[in-house]
Amino acid sequence: MQYWDGILGFLIINIAFKLVKNKLNIEDMFCNIKIFNNGKEQRLRAMIDTGNLLKDPITNSPVIIIEKNKLLNILPKEILENTKKIINGQYEFSDEYLKYASRFRVLPFSSLGKQNGMLLGFKVDKIEAEINDEDVIREDAIIGIYDKKLSNRNQYQSLIGLNYVEKSC
Repeated sequence: MQYWDGILGFLIINIAFKLVKNKLNIEDMFCNIKIFNNGKEQRLRAMIDTGNLLKDPITNSPVIIIEKNKLLNILPKEILENTKKIINGQYEFSDEYLKYASRFRVLPFSSLGKQNGMLLGFKVDKIEAEINDEDVIREDAIIGIYDKKLSNRNQYQSLIGLNYVEKSC
């Protein structure tokens, strides 16, 4: 009798695995996002990164990593060119850009090849993400400004973590 239970269990697991495998595809790993800031909007493609658990240490808000060059539409070029100085406290905001100062965050992170890193974050007005045909809107999300390219083939320009989708962070 145990012999048949083992065979039956194997068949059920095998069928279930094939069903799940057929439902998952590469497109499930990506979503479209819209970032809103000061009346401006930027649309991007994001990869859903299960390893991105980055949160603002003060507000506990989720952080979405975005390539710096994709933020020129919503943040001033001068500020984006001085992210390292802002992180180090060496940048003096002019009167024109002083309104941005309170929205910056310094985000500590660890990743493969980089222990104890620092990333500059910015609190935008709102982020909308279309995930599995559902709009997930967050007004508490932070963008992490990344200096390099995230995808060698330009498949995506941002990384969104699963914590973005959670109702409470």
